[in-house]
Amino acid sequence: MSAVCRRQDAIVLRLMQVQDFPAVLQVQQHCYPPSLIESRDALASRHRLSPDTCWVAERPGQVLGYVFAHPWAGGRPPSLNRPLERLPETVDTLFIHDLALHPDARGHGLGPRLVQTVLGQGRRRGLRQARLVAVQGAARYWKRFGYQPCARDDYTRQAYGEGAVDMQRAL
Repeated sequence: MSAVCRRQDAIVLRLMQVQDFPAVLQVQQHCYPPSLIESRDALASRHRLSPDTCWVAERPGQVLGYVFAHPWAGGRPPSLNRPLERLPETVDTLFIHDLALHPDARGHGLGPRLVQTVLGQGRRRGLRQARLVAVQGAARYWKRFGYQPCARDDYTRQAYGEGAVDMQRAL
C-alpha cells in the first residue's frame, strides 16, 4: 500500500488537500476551547510550507481527524495562531503543530496511525528529532509515542496556555 493511502476499517489516511480545510476547522471546533482555536490562515500556512506532513483521516465523505506538522529548528516552538511565512533555513526537527480527532472518531486507533505516518515523513526527510507542545493535559498521551518533557520557558506557557508542556523525542 502506498504512503499516500492506508486503509483500515474503511477509514483512509491521506495527504491533506486545501478543500479539506472547512472540515478540518470543524474538527478543531469540537476539540479545543476558544483560546486554542487557530485561524484558517495559520493552519493553511503550515500546509503550504510542508504539504507532505499534513494528513487527514477520512471515512467516505467525513474528515474524522487531522495532523499538521512541519520541519523546524529546535528550541522555541512556532507561535500559536500565527501564519508561518517560511520555514527556518536549517531544520533538524519535525514539529507536530496539531493533532485532533473528532470526538466520534476516538477509539479507532486513528491518533496513533496519524502520528506514526507523520513521524515516518520526518524520518524520510532526515530530521533528527520531533517536538510538540502538549495542551489540555495531553502530555501523558504523547509519552506513549516516546515523547518526554523538555525545557519549558515562559513563552510556551504564555503562547499555549498554563498547562502546556514542551515535549520531544528522537526520530
